[in-house]
Amino acid sequence: MKKHILQLYWAITRAYLRLRGAEVGKNVRCNGFPHIKVRQGGRLVIGDDVQINAARWSNAHVVAGSTNLFVAAGAELILGKGVGLSGARIVAMQRIVLEEGAMIGAGCLICDSDMHEIPLGATSEISVKPINIGRKVFVGAQSIILKGVTIGTGSVIAAGSVVTKSVSINSLVGGNPSRVIKTFDMPSQPNN
Repeated sequence: MKKHILQLYWAITRAYLRLRGAEVGKNVRCNGFPHIKVRQGGRLVIGDDVQINAARWSNAHVVAGSTNLFVAAGAELILGKGVGLSGARIVAMQRIVLEEGAMIGAGCLICDSDMHEIPLGATSEISVKPINIGRKVFVGAQSIILKGVTIGTGSVIAAGSVVTKSVSINSLVGGNPSRVIKTFDMPSQPNN
């Protein structure tokens, strides 16, 4: 009985995601209802087997309603196969890609723009650069990923980190601003 109730619940949440403008893959599980805003001309792609936790009961670190996905007009936010989000805030003003199996911890902020001119009041354009988070990356709770960053496959971002520069594959980084703590060897795996 519980299995059937969960299947129905997930079907309802998938319908909700589509109503909010997302392209939704197979077996997407949304625990709670995230806040989603896709501006006209924006594109939100949620791949197969993605899990989005947006309710307190889904993850002890999630604050109810804290998962926010925003896609500006002409921008893209792509969540690859098997991506997991728990209480994350993602703001795509140009392009953000989370590749297969990337896991984003509670309270994380991922934003590909400064969101305002720097310094405030300047006449310069707002800086926007795409973000790419590689396969099997784990981003610890309360981390911030800023514009123009690429995080290599298999890397781990320690909780509370502020990532301002790209990270090579199989690296552990942490701090504010983040720095490489160590790298590790991973056996090569075929691309499936």
